[in-house]
Amino acid sequence: GPDGYACTVREMDVRPGGRACFDMVSPVGTVFTNRFEYLEVVPAKRLVMDHGPDIDDDPTRFRVTIVFDEQADGKTVLTLRQLHPTIEQRDAGVGFGAVELGLQTMRKLAHHLGVA
Repeated sequence: GPDGYACTVREMDVRPGGRACFDMVSPVGTVFTNRFEYLEVVPAKRLVMDHGPDIDDDPTRFRVTIVFDEQADGKTVLTLRQLHPTIEQRDAGVGFGAVELGLQTMRKLAHHLGVA
């Protein structure tokens, strides 16, 4: 998760039809439940999932596609795309700070992997 957030994984089943359920806890203690429902899993190449709170049939759920490509220097470039059901929901996420929070999460991942 973003800087200052803790993350507790409750379930992790990374395969088509599987899901991941986890809680992100903000620095002030607010808990954000999350659920990924995996639609496509191609190891080291591509992940496609629906993402939203850990609530069945949530109308704010959005599609996430992550693609991993190798650069000429052998390093991996990660491309993450979110497709929201409406422009209003996308704008709400951007207004909430999702872009910067996502970049913080990616920086933490790079640090965790030792490539930062």
